[in-house]
Amino acid sequence: MRALFSGRRAAAIILVSHFAIALDAPAAELTLARAETLALERAPSLARLQSNVAAASERVAYAGQLPDPALTLGAINVPTDSLSLTEDDMTMVGIGLRQAFPPGDARAQRTRGASAGVEREAARLEAGRRRLLREVRAAWLEVYAAETSLRLVDELRRLARRDLESAEGRYRAAQDAQRAVLRARSALARVNEREPMFRAQAKRARAVLARWLGDAADEPVPAALPPLGVGTPGFDPDNHPEMRMAVAEIEAMRSEAGMARAEYRPGYMVDVMYGVRQDRPDMITAQVSLDLPIFRAKRQDPRLSERVQLERAAELEAEDKRRELRAMHAAVRAEHEEHGERLRIFENELLPALKREASVTAAGFAREQAELRDARMRELDARLELVRLRVDHARTQAELLYLTGE
Repeated sequence: MRALFSGRRAAAIILVSHFAIALDAPAAELTLARAETLALERAPSLARLQSNVAAASERVAYAGQLPDPALTLGAINVPTDSLSLTEDDMTMVGIGLRQAFPPGDARAQRTRGASAGVEREAARLEAGRRRLLREVRAAWLEVYAAETSLRLVDELRRLARRDLESAEGRYRAAQDAQRAVLRARSALARVNEREPMFRAQAKRARAVLARWLGDAADEPVPAALPPLGVGTPGFDPDNHPEMRMAVAEIEAMRSEAGMARAEYRPGYMVDVMYGVRQDRPDMITAQVSLDLPIFRAKRQDPRLSERVQLERAAELEAEDKRRELRAMHAAVRAEHEEHGERLRIFENELLPALKREASVTAAGFAREQAELRDARMRELDARLELVRLRVDHARTQAELLYLTGE
């Protein structure tokens, strides 16, 4: 009995120990890299695009094949008065095959168009992947900005509350005027006023993340901003997936124009039939049917003109996309460089100057409390702006990564 009790107690101790370890385990952090990985794994949009690529690949397998042959069955030369199959020697029962052959190189053009479709869908998948990463990075950065700003606001709130308590104490001791208390309360209210804005900003950004991450979007983000690559200075828009989509569309339109040109040549159909007759030799029938594209002005010419115009439109759209991507890269890089220069000035010049101002003002604490509060508010504004600037700098880095794919 004692051994049984000891065994139960040991099991209970082990269970409690495991429970305590689970409680002490740190909560998972939603790092930017983890957010990207989860989004790529869980986003339905990427799964849909992958299915489109698979479907386009299957299309290549059958696009250039011949149409299925047709089986023909029939009774030939049957007398109309008796409908007998044995009364007349010319009556026979036949079975045959019919195969159609498209005109010219229409089959090769269909294969060409299907291959272009695979390239287009693969490029669309890569473009979707890049857009997803860009949106996830932007939302994660907004969460980081809001929660970092909340920590700064909370830090200053503690200082503002201490200032208010100090001002109230001096007022009760008749060492300061009521105006000092009112100013301290106003300073605390200005700090508190910013909190709802940042909390709403964090909730909005997490709601965006939840679209791709699910419950993981509620996990805390780390306090440090992760580094992001900026890509290479040179940028070739032809390597961007949206540009590859446009080029694949040109190729698809060229295949359509090629099929329209093939229709100037006749397609044909081959029929072979074996006929069985009563008491007479069986017979074989073979014939070829040809299309006659003789009304070209009403059919082939307008169709070819239509396809050529669509091909030209695809080429113009590709050129427009090339210019758009080149302009986008130039604008984003200029913005990125601007943020980098502003960051340097903030970190090396402005913020140290504001900190020195606050410390110098604090030295005159007993003389003018209002100046100290104003200096702290200016420092808070600068630190909040620095957070925003760092996030904007990282956002432009994410935009560059979207363009370069690195």
